[in-house]
Amino acid sequence: MVITYDKWLGDEDLVRFLERHFTYKTPHYYIEYADSTNAPKTIYGRNDNQETDSQIFYSTDFDPNNEMIKFLVIKAMETIEECSAFPRIQATQLNCERAHLTVQHPGQDIEWHQDGGEITAVYTAATPGGGEFVFDTDAGTRRINFEKNQLYVFDGSQKHRAEAPVAKRPRVLLVMKFGTTF
Repeated sequence: MVITYDKWLGDEDLVRFLERHFTYKTPHYYIEYADSTNAPKTIYGRNDNQETDSQIFYSTDFDPNNEMIKFLVIKAMETIEECSAFPRIQATQLNCERAHLTVQHPGQDIEWHQDGGEITAVYTAATPGGGEFVFDTDAGTRRINFEKNQLYVFDGSQKHRAEAPVAKRPRVLLVMKFGTTF
């Protein structure tokens, strides 16, 4: 199950700021594997083959003490708490295990994977060229078009993938992975 929140951040100035800041001012690194099964053990080894079957893309992890990230994580926690799909979860029970950007350029499809943890929330900061968020559900494949300023919330064990955008600029997503403390 995937819950979509349209226009998650109501302030258009904040939305525009985050899109530009994450796209143009936040360094990101070609190091992320959605499914690390075939990933090299290190990128520095003399004999490690860096051409793998795994699909690699760009990401950057955030310091959890960054005030803007803290704001977005707390807002996501409150959104999850209010979500009827997760009735047993309260924001005080959520723990953000990782907050990071994923950056996909044209041609960088993301393979099927599961995030782990309890809940994943994905904020679409920049979505030029769209692409689709694809979920494997009991009822079959569900496709959702990426649109700027949406929040997608789903169970961390849900299999999903992201198809590459077709624009010249990359798609930028803020991924927040939550665990619970009961």
